[in-house]
Amino acid sequence: MVTNHKLIIGNSASMVEIPDKSVHLMVTSPPYFNAPFDYKGLFKTYGQYLELLREVASEVYRVIQDGRIAVLN
Repeated sequence: MVTNHKLIIGNSASMVEIPDKSVHLMVTSPPYFNAPFDYKGLFKTYGQYLELLREVASEVYRVIQDGRIAVLN
């Protein structure tokens, strides 16, 4: 079986370089809302943070193959 492995470091809210339903395993770690020491001032409101998570979830759903694994840290 031929496989293709690719590590992409980027924004998981917009994965335009990845075709629909083409990923077998996805691991992502979006910034935490309550981690100001790492991401000071990144989110003005909790609603803004939840919107980012919605965008990430939508992209993950688009690219992950049915029955495969997505890990959100």
